[in-house]
Amino acid sequence: MTIPVVDIFAGPGGLGEGFSAFTCPRGSPIAPYRISISAEMESSAARTLRLRAFFRQFATGHAPQSYYDYVAGRSAAPWTDATLAEWERAGEEARQLTLGNEADDEHLHRHISSLSKRGEPWVLVGGPPCQAYSLVGRSRNAGVAGYKAEEDHRHFLYRHYLKILNEFRPAAFVMENVKGILSSTVGGELMFPRILEDLQKAGGKKGHKYEIVPLLVPSRDARGTGLGRTYVLRAEELGVPQARHRVVLLGLAEGTDLSKGDLLVPSSDRCSVGDVISGLPRLRSGVTDLEVSCWSDLAQELLRDAGSATYDGRVTGALSSHARRIRKTDPGRGGKRVPKTATSDEVPSHLKAWLTDDRLDVILNHEVRAHMSADLVRYAFAAAFAEVHGRSPRGATEFPESLHPEHSNWQSGKFIDRFKVQLAGAPSSTVTSHLSKDGHYFIHPDASQLRSLSVREAARLQTFPDNYFFEGSRGAQFRQVGNAVPPWMATQIARVVHSFMSG
Repeated sequence: MTIPVVDIFAGPGGLGEGFSAFTCPRGSPIAPYRISISAEMESSAARTLRLRAFFRQFATGHAPQSYYDYVAGRSAAPWTDATLAEWERAGEEARQLTLGNEADDEHLHRHISSLSKRGEPWVLVGGPPCQAYSLVGRSRNAGVAGYKAEEDHRHFLYRHYLKILNEFRPAAFVMENVKGILSSTVGGELMFPRILEDLQKAGGKKGHKYEIVPLLVPSRDARGTGLGRTYVLRAEELGVPQARHRVVLLGLAEGTDLSKGDLLVPSSDRCSVGDVISGLPRLRSGVTDLEVSCWSDLAQELLRDAGSATYDGRVTGALSSHARRIRKTDPGRGGKRVPKTATSDEVPSHLKAWLTDDRLDVILNHEVRAHMSADLVRYAFAAAFAEVHGRSPRGATEFPESLHPEHSNWQSGKFIDRFKVQLAGAPSSTVTSHLSKDGHYFIHPDASQLRSLSVREAARLQTFPDNYFFEGSRGAQFRQVGNAVPPWMATQIARVVHSFMSG
């Protein structure tokens, strides 16, 4: 028997992917996990979840050819008559449900109730939406006239966890959220201590309780770091090519032997942006304000404009070098399917089997945004500056005056990192759903490509396997990727949970 997992606020399924991909160590007394149900309210993400649930119905390496034909655009459906039953089971697993909606809550709770009555241990996972807790969200809320945090229901979405914990008592739960949850306040009081206490006493004062434990081996300098800091996972310390810092709470039912857990040990090794995206096919940005008749001519002109704007000789030289390397052929803006290249599968060894798939004959979701030509000149300058100086140029003091955008706050320093290059030799900054709005914070490190990151590049930084297909528009794909938990980190979390449950 496998350990059932209930995934709420599932997004495109990052946590679920990590748990379902976990394999037990030899001799383990309990089996690995299976996703029993995943709940997501957004329609495109729910479609992505179902497609992935279908893929997981089959043993590793044995997904039907119809799946590959569908994601490659060669067929209208991922299933055939022979695999219709698996497609229908995937539809039962991956559900478009809005927590808080009476009918949807009833469906979810009925499923969990049936699961609980079997008397087997199961796990609850998920990450409540973070807009109320994130620093960006809080800044935006502060500008809304009459905004009151105590009236914002998003602060209390974690109570959906509490209701399930109280009624159905899973053996363990995992709740993920942004670091801003540690400092978020309602009515002048910090929310995190309240959330922690509520989760610990999920069954009420006299009911069942949970131990909330850190996932990491305690460090020597952990003292004095403040409540909650021991629960922060840094993805770059766990083999993910991204500096993504998140609060992850592991709750274990009272009575669990806490001495048996195999906790995570941070690594000093770093996986970089270039390690995972440099082999992907070259692309170029779309241009919103110019007609592109010859991309190579336009690209060289934009690079020259960037070079003539700066007095930094090394940056000018880098831009000139990139201009000379512009190819006559137009690489295009990509799309949902792009032909593979000889270098497409070049990734770090620890992620090789995880990311790549020999049966996949295209690169999926490798599509980029369009930008104004003036922004592309800024992208070129920023990428060349980062190549020379090892960091992005910062605001009005380091951008040439002729490249300053017409932005009311540009001179104030408030948006000093408005144009940010993802350095090829370092982990990326946190991949966020903001990619769906513009790409200014996610500029490609290769100045000659003059663009922001593609959906697939963002997905690789999040460690989604290449055969993971994101449904919906490009904007919807970016939002799904940005809101997810990195699956490679999730499978390591799954290992820790499994070690406690085995003990």
